Amino acid sequence: MNSKTDFLLEIGTEEIPAGYIPSALDFLKREFSARLEKDYLTFGAVKTAGTPRRLVVHISDLDVRQPDRKVEILGPPKAVAFDENGNPTKAAEGFARKNSVAIEDLNIKATDRGDYICIIKTVKGRLASEILSGLIPELMASIPFPKTMRWGKERVRFARPVRWLLSLCGTEVVPCSFGRVKSDRKTFGHRFASLGPIDLDSASYELYLSRLKKANCFVDVRERLHILKQDAEKQAEKTGGRVLEDRELEKLNTFLTEFPWAICGSFSSDFLSLPDAVLITCMREHQKYFAVVDKRGRLLPNFIAINNTPSSRPDLIKKGHERVLGARLADADFFFKEDTKKTLEEFVKELRGMVFHKGLGTLFDKTERIERLAEFIAHKLGYQQVAKVKRAAYLCKADLCTEMVGEFPTLQGTMGKEYALISGEDPDVAVAIEEHYLPVRSGGRLPETLPGLILSIADKIDTITATFGLGLKPSGNQDPYALRRQALGIISILIDKEIDLSLVELIDEAIFCLSEFLPKLPSSLKVDIIEFFKKRFKNELISRQIDYDVVDAAMAADFDSVFDCYQRALALKAVRRQPEFEPISIAFKRVMNILKDFQGGTVKPELFENPEEKTLYEAFQQIKEQISPLISPKETGQPPLAEQYQKALMLLLTLKPHIDNFFDNVMVMVDNKNLRTNRLSLLWLISKLFLKIGDLSYIVTEG
Repeated sequence: MNSKTDFLLEIGTEEIPAGYIPSALDFLKREFSARLEKDYLTFGAVKTAGTPRRLVVHISDLDVRQPDRKVEILGPPKAVAFDENGNPTKAAEGFARKNSVAIEDLNIKATDRGDYICIIKTVKGRLASEILSGLIPELMASIPFPKTMRWGKERVRFARPVRWLLSLCGTEVVPCSFGRVKSDRKTFGHRFASLGPIDLDSASYELYLSRLKKANCFVDVRERLHILKQDAEKQAEKTGGRVLEDRELEKLNTFLTEFPWAICGSFSSDFLSLPDAVLITCMREHQKYFAVVDKRGRLLPNFIAINNTPSSRPDLIKKGHERVLGARLADADFFFKEDTKKTLEEFVKELRGMVFHKGLGTLFDKTERIERLAEFIAHKLGYQQVAKVKRAAYLCKADLCTEMVGEFPTLQGTMGKEYALISGEDPDVAVAIEEHYLPVRSGGRLPETLPGLILSIADKIDTITATFGLGLKPSGNQDPYALRRQALGIISILIDKEIDLSLVELIDEAIFCLSEFLPKLPSSLKVDIIEFFKKRFKNELISRQIDYDVVDAAMAADFDSVFDCYQRALALKAVRRQPEFEPISIAFKRVMNILKDFQGGTVKPELFENPEEKTLYEAFQQIKEQISPLISPKETGQPPLAEQYQKALMLLLTLKPHIDNFFDNVMVMVDNKNLRTNRLSLLWLISKLFLKIGDLSYIVTEG
């Protein structure tokens, strides 16, 4: 009998929303792997695939059966299982009976809690198909879809009704069911371009893909994406243009189709007078169409539609797409013409009638807070053109009152820029209006201009502070106001744009601006917001391959400037590779333990009794003089970078032998108060120098 086999699962459904599919496939791949490993089954590659009507998992080289294994089962303590004469008690007899063994087969095992009786049993391995039979419905019910539903008289829930289950282990059907749907070896091709069910003889992945392909269903995601892109480009070439690249739209259309079939349509060139962003959004957001551009990247009056069903009458399909898009573009053209009858500034007054949040005033009130915060940040960064920043802040929310943004919310900021330019505003002001929403997602594009990033920080810190002020903190998976994203946006801007800005001062100013609307702010508000930023900062740096304890060490020293803290973390990460780093981290822990509750003092060299005190003090003075120009912003005029902190740390590492000699030969906690204080003061000065970079007591060491 072959010890290895293949497993194939296909969950056939009604059309699942495209956005649900990738995460569902990731879950199935991860959970099948974890659960099979937990059940002592080894396997090869785990592949997933999916279309709107199916979620697929294939596992190669799966053990046919679990290996037999020995299991140790602990019973009651020896003192309870046997009396003083060594005779078994009822507890021992019951334990033996429960596990179907004789008293003579009981063993004694020494543990940290004392001696216990135990038995070692051989557990016979179960068939993989038997394990999968129970695992399949369990994992199906656990897929974390954003929304699930019931259908008919079913009691189970899924993203969409489940219509069939193909479940094969080798050549045999794995018996299982989900609701009233029972597993078998049948699958189905394209809903409209195939005939009847397809019986599979085995779980071969190649056989499965080829049979479905003949039934006009391309199950493999990468193959389907390749076909989609290839066909779309072929259609675009007919116009002399190319498809405007849009990775998200490619992914979306891939999961909307089983048989992607592209068609090129056109629209009136009169609509090209609309801003490009409007045209692209009309095509993309509502119709899932790709825009077409010429060799210079200019929009052409064409689009590419991806269909799920091939047609013998492509002209009819094309006309249908053109009619629908034409209506959308006509609406957009109307909105644009209505909006441009007024200047962007004229829309600002309408913000007075739009509530930002109950208790926080209107969007006009928020605009005023943003304006004050933006001016504050501009002054802190030494940006001279404050008037531009204030003007951009005043206008940044005005487009929310326009018809265009009301119809296409994703154009907020973009239309603000367009309408600002049409209204004759300074181009720098217009760009800042657009950029103040950036980044719109984790890892997204950041503002490129200084006015734009100033406005972005101001808007985001106001939202965070105001929401925290109302007591609406994110909890668990709940973050309805996207505060985590906004905090991460600020952190990304400060780090990647190298902005040295005091987070404490920024939060203080935001709280001051907010106090007019919320006079009774929580006393812990500032601390809560800083802790919130610390968590986001730590997660971000871990994602950038910096160890968690290194981040903790950098934050523990100082977290006022996000950019500065990041530079110190980079330096700590680099120097951690040095052999001296871990020993001095251990020594530093000892220093910090001794200094607990010590408030600092002045070192008096005349009180030194041991040469090791003098040697350590002189070495400290020399290193302090060398380090000072590296890490003192006041002297350099610029905030230190990681390279400077790294050089400073390397100098600090040279203190290691002097610190060791000090501890080996000097008693710190002597009875003489003056001597004790002097020695503590010396250690305190050294710790303060280290703490300009990081608190090494947070570093996890093997010692």
